[in-house]
Amino acid sequence: MDTDLAALLAVQVEDVAIHGVEAKLAELEPRIRDLDTRRQKALDAVERAAAGVAAEEKKQAYVREKIAEHKQLIERNQAQMDAVKTMKQATAAVAQMEQAKRIVATEESDLLAINRRLEEARGVLHGLQNELAAIEAEQETARGEVASQRATLDGELAVLREQRNAAAAKVPAALLARYDRIRGKRRVEAVFAMSGMSCGNCDTAIPMQRRHVMSATGAVELCEACGVLMYFPG
Repeated sequence: MDTDLAALLAVQVEDVAIHGVEAKLAELEPRIRDLDTRRQKALDAVERAAAGVAAEEKKQAYVREKIAEHKQLIERNQAQMDAVKTMKQATAAVAQMEQAKRIVATEESDLLAINRRLEEARGVLHGLQNELAAIEAEQETARGEVASQRATLDGELAVLREQRNAAAAKVPAALLARYDRIRGKRRVEAVFAMSGMSCGNCDTAIPMQRRHVMSATGAVELCEACGVLMYFPG
C-alpha cells in the first residue's frame, strides 16, 4: 500500500475513534438536561406552593387585624352605652355595636376558613420541599456518575487527538486538506476502498481508465458521485 495512503488511513482510524468518543460525550448532555428539568419542575412547584402559603398568611394577618379593630369598636360602643343620656343615643349605640358584632362574626368565620387553607397549603409545601430534597440527593449521585464518565471520556479524547495529530503529520498537506474538507461535511469516514469496479461508499461504477491509474499508482481519487476519496485496495 502506498505510504501516503497508509498514513491517511491511519488518520481516519483515529478520527473514527474520536467520533465515537465525542458521540458518547454527546449522549451525556440529554442526561444532564433531564436531571436539570426534573429538579427545576420540583423547584417551581415548591416556589408556587410557597407563594400560596405567603398569600394565605397575608390574608390571615389582614383578617386578624380587622377583627381586632372591630372588637375595639365594640368596646368603645359598650363604654359609650354607660354615658348616653337619651333613648336616641342608646338606640344608635346599640345598633353600632350589633353591626360590629355581626362583622366580627363574619370575619372570624373567614379566619377559620383561611386557617384551614393555610394548614393545607403548608402541608403541601412541606411535602414538595421533601420531594425536592429527595430529588437533589438522588441527583447528587447521578451527577457524580456523569461527571466521572465525562472525565474519563475527556481523557480518552485527549489521547486520541494527540495520536491523530501525530498520524496527520505523516500525510502530505494537500492530501490531508482534501480529506479534512470532506470530513468537515459531517462524514464519519471520508476514505473508502474500491469495491470491485465501483466506489466503496455509493457503489457508483468508476471508468476503467481511472481504475487502472489508481491500481497502478496507488493514487487517491475523488468519487464524483458522492464526494468521498477512493483508493484501489491491495
